[in-house]
Amino acid sequence: MARVMVAVSGGVDSAVAALLLTQQGHEVCGVTIQTVASAALEPLWQDALDSAKQICDALDIPHQAVDLSAEFSAHVIGHFVSEYAVGRTPNPCVVCNPAIKWGHLLDHVIAGGYEHLATGHYARIRQSTGRCQLLRGKDPDKDQSYMLYRLSQQQLARTLLPLGEHTKDEVRKLAAANDLPVADKPESQDLCFIASENHTDFLRERIDFSPGPILDVAGNNLGEHQGLPAYTVGQRKGLGIAAPQPLYVIRKDVENNALIVGPREAVFVKTCRLSQLNWVSVPPPDYGSEVAGQLEVRYRTSPVNAVLKVVGKNAAAKLESPQVCAPGQSGVLYDDEVLMGGGVIEPD
Repeated sequence: MARVMVAVSGGVDSAVAALLLTQQGHEVCGVTIQTVASAALEPLWQDALDSAKQICDALDIPHQAVDLSAEFSAHVIGHFVSEYAVGRTPNPCVVCNPAIKWGHLLDHVIAGGYEHLATGHYARIRQSTGRCQLLRGKDPDKDQSYMLYRLSQQQLARTLLPLGEHTKDEVRKLAAANDLPVADKPESQDLCFIASENHTDFLRERIDFSPGPILDVAGNNLGEHQGLPAYTVGQRKGLGIAAPQPLYVIRKDVENNALIVGPREAVFVKTCRLSQLNWVSVPPPDYGSEVAGQLEVRYRTSPVNAVLKVVGKNAAAKLESPQVCAPGQSGVLYDDEVLMGGGVIEPD
């Protein structure tokens, strides 16, 4: 048995992760990280902290709190804002996991004499030919392996994911059967650092939202946008313009503050470029080699058959069927349930 520190967020998933590890006989400690220190989010943080303490008390395990708000602000919020400022659509969880949870928090875990960090992610890890393979979770509706594609072999070797073999329904039943105080707690919001559900208000306070022209692919002016950060590539609704056919956001011309729109066939593409490749379950392919699999171009979208031609840390992906590939999002390549690797989508 091992000494394990579990990231307990105050929700049911991390609570059951801690429960399962204690039932397996591990020496378990709960840890709750503060990611944002702001007056607007103080009530949410206090609620999460109180809930985490109640969970750990119910399981009779120790609990710690770690303030990583400065690190989170620099690595995650800073990246989120700067990406929107240059016309991209980032995924903050993809950045947070390797830098914060498996970066600063894992350092804290190791410094405290613990062997593993555990979380409530729905994904699996298995050992194969001397390598940690990252696999989809058994529950297809909750699989979160996509969010972990940037983890290194060293980080995965220190990781336990107790929920990987369970469905969400099973997790809630386990929580109720073991009298955990969060068995019926609703799902948390997607962006933990934004008090409201509208991230546009958050960005408005930090970057330029100057109105500008909405142009079609021929350069015709169709109207006025409300600020480029309010839109994302592939968006169809909420453009505020009338046209004889549905129009989609094709790209954001930051230099000229113009929103470029066009028909469906202009935004659904069969090729995309990836950068910052991280190979997880397989060794990095040789320069110039081709790797086939199923590419997921946005979290919770259906993967599509694809072939990646790898050039160092970059790749050109050919897709079997057209997809919306938004710059700043991640393209993650699977071989059935095995996550091979992924990278950040770049504009053509």
